[in-house]
Amino acid sequence: MTTPINPKNYIEGLNGIRALSAFLVISAHWPGYLLSLKFGWIGVNIFFVLSGFLITRILLQEKKDTSLKKYLANFYYKRSLRIFPLYYAFLGVFSVLIILSLNIPSLLNNETFKGGYNAVTKDMPYYLTYTYNLKINFRYLLDLGDSSNQFFGHLWSLAVEEQFYLIFPFVVYFASVKRLKHIIIGILIICPLIRLWSALYGIHVFEDRYWLGEFIYSNTFCQADALATGAALAVFNFKLVKPYLFLFSMILICLTVGIINLIALRKSGYFLVEGKSLGFNFPAFWFVQQTKYLFVNIRAFYSYTLINVLAVSLILPFVKNKPIFLKFFKFKFVDYLGKISYGIYIFHNPIIAFLIIALQSFGLNNLDEHPILQVFTFILYLFVVIGISHLSYQFFEKKILYLKHKQTPMLAS
Repeated sequence: MTTPINPKNYIEGLNGIRALSAFLVISAHWPGYLLSLKFGWIGVNIFFVLSGFLITRILLQEKKDTSLKKYLANFYYKRSLRIFPLYYAFLGVFSVLIILSLNIPSLLNNETFKGGYNAVTKDMPYYLTYTYNLKINFRYLLDLGDSSNQFFGHLWSLAVEEQFYLIFPFVVYFASVKRLKHIIIGILIICPLIRLWSALYGIHVFEDRYWLGEFIYSNTFCQADALATGAALAVFNFKLVKPYLFLFSMILICLTVGIINLIALRKSGYFLVEGKSLGFNFPAFWFVQQTKYLFVNIRAFYSYTLINVLAVSLILPFVKNKPIFLKFFKFKFVDYLGKISYGIYIFHNPIIAFLIIALQSFGLNNLDEHPILQVFTFILYLFVVIGISHLSYQFFEKKILYLKHKQTPMLAS
């Protein structure tokens, strides 16, 4: 087995993968059917796998000849500088915008606006503590009320990451490389089994099947294998002979499984899954209706794993210095989109929310009735999201990131 990769060695192309993932998520959330990719939610899992790889790589390097105090202080200090400032600034600014918008009478009956207002007034403690996914997980069991909203609903994924990284740095520090490999393999086996048990048990117990799909999608124990898949890339010495063959094989496998599921769902009279999803529609819908096909009913068991391996087929070639589509992924604009992808992810949903509210104020409730307008609106939307993310990165995030190179305050004192 090889020594873990030095995190100081910059890997070209990974920013491009971030950009691709961000675009997939944006497309999944786009309100018009014409320009939406219904399988775009897989971008979140690609983010998870990439994050697991990069963070584990850093942790393995930093634990060498370092005390636990210094190791943890360095990790959490740098992690906090990257994640917290923009996250909390975003919550503050958009909460204020929503509160100020109460002065506009026409918004008071707008469902999109009301969702945002309820999020600010009822769910803010969950957002502030990175526990919003727990609100989703337990809303049905504890009667916590509906948690869906267009403004902040996407923040569940950041909650999953932060919860995982509360524990994983300790695992990396105290475990030998050999033991860490065993732990990662254990996570890769146990998480799909948790999803399988949740699916088989849940469909017979819970009436709210949509919530069951949401639960599995947003639960840290159900998604931890995505982060562990990335960790495996940092720990194991995977051989890669033909990167393009690996990628296209995974695409073919995913397409085959998805289309088989799609055909089976249609034969069962289930039409909540669109053809554009290629059989990978939003996971919250996976349990709404059961079919006579067991492999369809338990697709949460294997579909997430397939997507995680698909993410590996994108990332591993760059890790092994056998990059694929390098001209695209290292193209300056694409690379820069990857650099600002955190901002793109943070801002994309609330901007969609304001866009929906604006369109509805003009009586445009269905963009698909106006295809030319939809294309124009989508292009304008991309300009706005990228523009705001660019300004955020250049004038806010970048200035804070410079502090990462300074000594951790806890250690300096």
